[in-house]
Amino acid sequence: MAGGEGIFVTSKKSDDDKTDQRVSRFSRWRAFAVRSTVSAASVVWGVGTLLWVTVQDAVPFLSGVYYALPLPILISAGVIVSAACLRRMKDCRVTAACLLLLEMQIIVWGGQVFSGSVDDPPADAYRFVFWNVCRGNFGYDAAARELADSDADVIALVEATEQAEYPDFWTSRIPGYSAKRLGSGMMILCRGEILDVQPGNVTVPEEPEAVCRYRIISLKVDGVLMRILLMDVKSHPLMFRKPAFERLAELADELSDQPLIVAADFNTPINSVWVDQLRSRLTNSFEEAGEGYRETWPTLLPVLCLDQVWGNDRVTWHRSRHGWSIRSDHRSVTTEFRIAQ
Repeated sequence: MAGGEGIFVTSKKSDDDKTDQRVSRFSRWRAFAVRSTVSAASVVWGVGTLLWVTVQDAVPFLSGVYYALPLPILISAGVIVSAACLRRMKDCRVTAACLLLLEMQIIVWGGQVFSGSVDDPPADAYRFVFWNVCRGNFGYDAAARELADSDADVIALVEATEQAEYPDFWTSRIPGYSAKRLGSGMMILCRGEILDVQPGNVTVPEEPEAVCRYRIISLKVDGVLMRILLMDVKSHPLMFRKPAFERLAELADELSDQPLIVAADFNTPINSVWVDQLRSRLTNSFEEAGEGYRETWPTLLPVLCLDQVWGNDRVTWHRSRHGWSIRSDHRSVTTEFRIAQ
């Protein structure tokens, strides 16, 4: 009996030792994971914040990093770092600085992306819808039904490929519109006349494909002439955006003898230094008359405003809303405006 009891005690002690080892190993792994997460968040927050307050995307090899670190990502990283500082409370000054920076970023982001309600547009306002329909990945028929419900005077689409490249597809599902295939996945529909289309591309020697494709579309709606400059900028995150926006600035100057609306999937966030070039020439519909949440991509958790509508001084914005739909990875932009006579 005594020998058996000794074996039992030894076995129990051995089991306890193994349990302690597993707990100790788990604790070390957990501590390592926490340290690694906080370290990574510190790097993301520091690098991203430095880019935001200095060069942004003005430097080619840093632009992709800037695009990958929008304010919601920086704020998330800041929360992790600030929580770690609060838990340790080793240096109150560092903790206070982290909390102050985090608060400032939250205030800036909230002020940029949320807009309150605006007054109802006048009865004679036009309605314009721009939408990247994502190559029909979620069904063009359903997208057509949503566009029909928009009751827009003009509809401009990008990434409308396969059957959506043909005007008959849209006019059979959205009656009462003229439609024209523009190439490169672009489509225009309007309750009026499509008078002329001029195609164009922006190319650079280092890129095998065009960095930007655009179409200049002349329309007459209710007897009023207007131009739509429809653009789709290449989505490569490392591509330098400067040539595309320089050409856009030139076109904005050339085409402003008539009311001009620029609608584009810029694949470039609205806080880019290159987008800033437009503000001296054009007015952004959401910044002027936005209602709701600004960011447009990706649909399920939008953190970047890539899809934008701008107008020259002959266009007065009265409302701009960004839609929610599972039919694309981009949110649509619906604007209402008047034309200065």
